[in-house]
Amino acid sequence: MENIYVTSGGFNTINNYVPEDNIRLFEKLSNGKKVLIIANAAPEGTGNYVARENVRENFLKAGATQADVVDLNSDNVEMILDYDIIYGLGGNITHLIELNKNTRFKDYLVKFLETGIYIGESAGSMILANDVKYAYDLKRGTKPKYDVILDSYAGLGLIDIYVYPHFQKASDEMKAKTEKFELDTGISITRLNDGDIITYSYSNKKNNSI
Repeated sequence: MENIYVTSGGFNTINNYVPEDNIRLFEKLSNGKKVLIIANAAPEGTGNYVARENVRENFLKAGATQADVVDLNSDNVEMILDYDIIYGLGGNITHLIELNKNTRFKDYLVKFLETGIYIGESAGSMILANDVKYAYDLKRGTKPKYDVILDSYAGLGLIDIYVYPHFQKASDEMKAKTEKFELDTGISITRLNDGDIITYSYSNKKNNSI
């Protein structure tokens, strides 16, 4: 069963372009289900903060019986097992790296994926990679959030691609930099535009593009 949805725009209609086909897909997935929206990457004071309520409302309109916005930490991370769908909100990926580093998030998420569905939006998709250092190396100097130096860039290791979300917004300079980065490092970057979705079955990590 395909139970990991790697997206750029997700179900965030206030910040991103979400085509009708994707809206219908999210309606199909979430109708009658309980949804947990992981909001760590979108803290108060950031541009993504307003997306917390937008995504919650979108899931409720789509037929979800419950949609909760939660900042996960070591005290509540096990609550993800109480939901049918987990949605990783976009924003600052550093906060998701810290969540992965300081809690048993991956352990609980792997257990959750035995029956549940994970939908990642932007940073919520990027964190699924084995290592997220590529994003900082590639985007350093473009935004302050990519200029930090971390002692670990470990991701969740649930997918075998390295995502560049919102690529439709990339400048010509950034597109050229991405090509050079691939040549210099041997790392292949998966360019995702808003509206693109790549699906995975966690059991074998086989992906299919929609």
